[in-house]
Amino acid sequence: MAKARGGRPSKREFILESAEQLVHERGAAHLTFDALTQATGISKGGLLYHFESKDALVVAMLERYSQRRQEMKALMLGEKSGTDEEIKALIKAELAHNKQGKLAVDSAIIAAVATNPQLMQVISEKQSELFRLFDQSSVGPIQARVAWFAVIGQRLCRQFGFDNNESENDDALAQFLIELISTPTDSTDNSVFG
Repeated sequence: MAKARGGRPSKREFILESAEQLVHERGAAHLTFDALTQATGISKGGLLYHFESKDALVVAMLERYSQRRQEMKALMLGEKSGTDEEIKALIKAELAHNKQGKLAVDSAIIAAVATNPQLMQVISEKQSELFRLFDQSSVGPIQARVAWFAVIGQRLCRQFGFDNNESENDDALAQFLIELISTPTDSTDNSVFG
């Protein structure tokens, strides 16, 4: 949680953390200012001071989500550098996120795009950057995309309860995907995206 002067958590960060917890416990449909007022003890006016609307709150949650992903990727990347290492770090970070099983914010994103697709602009811009990165992969853009889509598919299956309790295979899947984006195959046709 972010700290303001004096060592106290900032109200904005506290609200965002509370909103994520609310979504985690009760689902995206229950993310309302009334529910947040109850969860935080902050008046509706106080919430509106920090977030002018529910859409503004959701955008802030999406930005926070994106920032956390970048931080996790940087942690996985460590001292390594280069496009392929960045892709591996990204895949490892996403797999680690999936393994944690805390997918409520991911579900909130799905709910946000269903109700207001314009809220996804924050994530859309990051996705465009991501696919440009895949295009630069030495293993080929297709293998990079297959690994990414496998991670996202795993997350969606887990979110919707369709993963058949496959968590015992998380480490094997991670190893396979890292190998996939580490070794180019002869069948990779880079001209499709080049």
